[in-house]
Amino acid sequence: MRLILLLLFALVVTVALISFPNIADQALRIEAFGWLFETRQGAFIIALLVLIFLLWLLQGIIGALFAGPGNIWRSLVAGGGKRNEKRLREALTQWLDHRGDLGEKALKRSRGVLPGWTLEMLHTLITPARELTVPDEQKDPLVTALAARIVTDPGAHPKPDMATRKAHLQAWLHVHPGSPLALSRMASIAEEEGDWLKLVELLEDVWKQGQRSSHSIKPRLARGYVAVARSNPEHAMEYLRKSFRLCPENRDVLIAFGQASAKADDTKTASRIWTEHLEKHSDYEVAALLLGLAEHDVLRIYRNFESIDDNELNDAQRWLRAQLAHEAKLDGLAFEQMLSLAEQSHSSTAWQTLGDWHRAADDHEKAMVCYHQALKC
Repeated sequence: MRLILLLLFALVVTVALISFPNIADQALRIEAFGWLFETRQGAFIIALLVLIFLLWLLQGIIGALFAGPGNIWRSLVAGGGKRNEKRLREALTQWLDHRGDLGEKALKRSRGVLPGWTLEMLHTLITPARELTVPDEQKDPLVTALAARIVTDPGAHPKPDMATRKAHLQAWLHVHPGSPLALSRMASIAEEEGDWLKLVELLEDVWKQGQRSSHSIKPRLARGYVAVARSNPEHAMEYLRKSFRLCPENRDVLIAFGQASAKADDTKTASRIWTEHLEKHSDYEVAALLLGLAEHDVLRIYRNFESIDDNELNDAQRWLRAQLAHEAKLDGLAFEQMLSLAEQSHSSTAWQTLGDWHRAADDHEKAMVCYHQALKC
C-alpha cells in the first residue's frame, strides 16, 4: 500500500514539473556545516523520490533475507501460481461443460498446478466404456486403473463384452495388485463364467483384506460356497458349513445346509435349524422339509403342537401341524385344522393341500372346489 502511495505521489510530482517547467528549472541552494549544494528543483525532487524508492526496496530485501531463502522463492513464484490456478479453473470449466478443446491447451499451461497425467485421466473419464481400449504398459497406472473401473462398472451401457472386461481387470490388478474393487469385479466375471472355485478364491482374498463391507461380501461368498458344494459333492459339507457360519439367516443357505445334514444322517441339526427358521418366518417350503424329517415320529411331533394356540403359530406352522395330523391318520383333526387355515388366511397352499387330500380319497367334486379356491387365492 505504501509503495502505491509513493508511486502516485511521484506521478503527481512528475506531472506538475512537466506542466510548470519554470519551477523545475529554478536553482536550489543548500548550505550547511560548511558544505554548499546547488542543483535545480526538478532534479532534486526526482532524486529524492528515487532515494525513497531505493530505501523501500532495500528494506524489503533485508527483511526477506532474514525470513529465509524459501520466503524469497515463494514471493517470486506467487504471481505465476495464481495465473496457473486461473488457467486450471478455466480448463476444468471447459472440460465440465464439454466446450471447445475440453480445456486441453489450458491444462498444458497449468502443469505447475496439476501433473502432466491429469489431462489423460480427464480424457479417460469422458470416453464411453465401449471405446476404451486396454492401456499399454507405458500408460500411467492411475490411467489404467481408471479405464478398467469405467469399463467394468455394472452400470456401463452398452455393457462391454466379457473378454474386454476381463482384460481390463487383469491390467488393473497388474498395476494395483490386490485392489479390493478389482478383485470383487473379477469375482463377478467368475460368477458369469460359472467358475465357482475362482469366485470363492477371489472373494476370500477381498474378505481377508477387510477393505470391503462385510454386508456386501458375506452374502456373495455364502452363495459361492453353496454353488461349489453343488458342483463338488465330495466336499459339499465343508463348503456348506462355511456358508452357514457366514450367513445362518440366509434362506437358501440354511435349506442347502439342512438338506446336506439330513443326507449325512444328521437329522437333528437339520430339524433344529429349520425349526428355528420356521418360528421366525412363515415358510411353507421349510415346513414341507420338516414334514419329510418327521415321517418316522409323526404322532409325537404332532403332540408337541397340540398345546399351542392357533394365535401363537404362523400359517406355515399351522399347515405343518395339519399335515402331521393327516400323516398320523387323525383325519378329522387334519381336515378341520387345514380348512380353518385356508378360510382364515386365504392360503392357496392350504386349499391345494385340501384338494390333494380329497382327490386321494376319491372325492373329486370337493377336490375341484378346493383347487378352484386355490386359484382364486
